[in-house]
Amino acid sequence: MKIQDKLLLVATSLTLALAGQSAFGQQLDSKGATVSLEVGKFAKINNLNDFVLTSLDDGDEGAVYAGFDMFNVESNAPVLVEVSGGNLAKGDDYIPTVYKLDDQASFQTGTKHNGEHKISAEATLGNISAQEAGGYSADITITVSAI
Repeated sequence: MKIQDKLLLVATSLTLALAGQSAFGQQLDSKGATVSLEVGKFAKINNLNDFVLTSLDDGDEGAVYAGFDMFNVESNAPVLVEVSGGNLAKGDDYIPTVYKLDDQASFQTGTKHNGEHKISAEATLGNISAQEAGGYSADITITVSAI
């Protein structure tokens, strides 16, 4: 095959390819589509641990016991974070207890969020004989809700 014939064959092949032709034939149809997804709202609490309240006036009337733990909230949408829990108790005896998140009753985030927060508790003794000596405990729940 001569060089001119080869060049003519290459030029013809390029022309057909540019015109929608291929070695398999002419393209008959083509359509576009959009691929999408929707990410659901999600939040997670990490690194929440048990903690102990302590006092400098252990057992004395009006002694204040306090303590805290740090934890992380991660969310992909605005959330409301709340704490609930009962008084510290031992059998029928109890000690009035207040819980706070970042020194307030609850908090909100304005958008997606990943941050460290503080859960604190404070319990105040009554009269010395108002509560039996020994260990007291309560369960708390931190709840994250979409807003």
